Amino acid sequence: MAGILREIPPVSFAKREWRGAYDLRIAIDWTKRGREALILVGIALFLAFVRPYGGTGGSPFLLNFLVWLILIVSGTAVGELTVWAYYKWRPQGPAWLMIVLTSLVTAAGVTGVIYALKALSGGYILVGNAPVHILYFYVLVIATAMTLLGYTLGRAFNVAGPDFVHRVDDRDAVAAFLERLPVKYRTAELWAVSSEDHYCRVHTSLGSDLILMRLSDAERELGSVDGLRVHRSWWVSRIGIQGARREGGRIVLVLKNEAEVPVSRSYQDTVKHAGLAP
Repeated sequence: MAGILREIPPVSFAKREWRGAYDLRIAIDWTKRGREALILVGIALFLAFVRPYGGTGGSPFLLNFLVWLILIVSGTAVGELTVWAYYKWRPQGPAWLMIVLTSLVTAAGVTGVIYALKALSGGYILVGNAPVHILYFYVLVIATAMTLLGYTLGRAFNVAGPDFVHRVDDRDAVAAFLERLPVKYRTAELWAVSSEDHYCRVHTSLGSDLILMRLSDAERELGSVDGLRVHRSWWVSRIGIQGARREGGRIVLVLKNEAEVPVSRSYQDTVKHAGLAP
């Protein structure tokens, strides 16, 4: 269920697309949102038709569909928040653990929504007399299937899918990029990349080092990473930003290592729309 809807500010400012070139996501992509909404509706229609576990009993099909749509959307929201929290907790965490935790938490959230709907309807819809632990197991099966389906489709076919697919790709891109650095840096968080003559200085949670590379090439390699070009000499990662301040009419970002990153005037609107500065 997790992750088909992705508008959870301020998480979504990544420079990425599912297909082809990567473009900064500043505004809502209504075409993509519409496609994702259709996917949710399709899943809800399927579940309303098959009525797994006899859910919603003999209620009318339209009510059955509405209930499943509410559950799918609720599961999506809970799953997205779980994935976001997981990668805040363990930026380099394994995908399998993320899938397990997302399924477990999503199932708990949806189970709560089921009982809320039952209470609001006076017991007319959902669950029947199933004990809570049995109901949770039923929901967990569907939540796990939907989580795995979204993950598999996203990885194999680059179709709309959960945000954790992007984050897994992000970690792969960062790991490949950090391979250029000495071994001690290769498990670090990537915070920023700055240009110094013909070199790039790579700023990480374990320190910084120089590599022979153009910033434009580094930006292209990190195209799937949750990051942003803010100056002709600077690319920054969201996880590396500690804060921001204004100096006159200029914006200055502050990294977690206290390094200051100037924001060019041409990038100021982009940085503000991304939620990185007031």
